[in-house]
Amino acid sequence: MTATPDQVRKTLQDYIRAWTTKDKPLLLSLFAEDAVLEDPVGTPPFRGHAGIGKFWDFALSDPSRQITPRLEEIRACGNQGILRFTMEVRLPDEGKGLDLSIIEHAELDDAGKLKRLRAFWDESSIGCPDGWELFVPNIADAYDNA
Repeated sequence: MTATPDQVRKTLQDYIRAWTTKDKPLLLSLFAEDAVLEDPVGTPPFRGHAGIGKFWDFALSDPSRQITPRLEEIRACGNQGILRFTMEVRLPDEGKGLDLSIIEHAELDDAGKLKRLRAFWDESSIGCPDGWELFVPNIADAYDNA
């Protein structure tokens, strides 16, 4: 049976919760085994739990890095949804920060798992918090160990 809008909303809320609580097992449990994550769209995708886990490990590779998603909106239609949020990244010890405005398109499979998640952001989506120096992670590092 096709996933419902309520399932889509719950999955996307749990996705935000996983990042907020730094719960990698929760995050991976939301994805189908053969899921594809594009972050951002146009870069090589991360495939399956192993690839998505590597993306997670890259994002949280520095234990001093603080990552806080600020949920702005979820819209759900059928088995698909749009998630709009700002990922706030802070490196307090270095005085660096990043506010990344992201819109993600999600598609769930019949089991209610994410089968495709596509993040849309570009240079115009990047902001620097007041009083901080801009932090720009090197996404290529996420692929080095892929």
